[in-house]
Amino acid sequence: MLPALEQFISEFRSLYTLDIDDRERFRRGIPLLEILLSDRELKTRSMNWPSRNDPGKGYYENLLFYEDPDYGFVLNALIKDPGEATPVHDHGDVLTVYGVMIGGETVKRYRRIDQGVTNDTDKGIELEAVGDNQVKPGYIDFVPPGEIHVEYNGPHRTIGLILRNGNVGKNLQSWYDIEAGTRSRRFGPKQVHHKLV
Repeated sequence: MLPALEQFISEFRSLYTLDIDDRERFRRGIPLLEILLSDRELKTRSMNWPSRNDPGKGYYENLLFYEDPDYGFVLNALIKDPGEATPVHDHGDVLTVYGVMIGGETVKRYRRIDQGVTNDTDKGIELEAVGDNQVKPGYIDFVPPGEIHVEYNGPHRTIGLILRNGNVGKNLQSWYDIEAGTRSRRFGPKQVHHKLV
């Protein structure tokens, strides 16, 4: 295993020995992810990571580097080609810490302002934009469960490393159609095992 990844896993696993909740644990993991994002060998290897998303068909993949057998946390990557965007979505019950390693993009956040926010309806949904950030390499985003957002890539390839407290490929998340005012539920991106050796 890549030494930087092995060190990250060991140090992040040690946070599970502390009597803290996942929000605090993953906040404490941010400096560890910062170190991993800056690793030169990892950046070099990332140049050959495949991008197999097909946004036109609503198909997305994450490279899966590690899924912890004891604690269930996951480290993976999302590669976006120039001009590629995600749907407006949330990660369901999964907590996500997303770090940009190469490239850069725009991350826009939303919140629901319709009456259905309390009864979990899938129609009549209204979203209000609450943030718009231009992000570059080194940026780390803390995304609590259920937070609605979208990512728009610029004119270059963007590679993000993602630390999660669960496997999004096995968890339902929401996709939002702002114009139609609807929401659909589906499992998160397909998780494709990729070895870093």
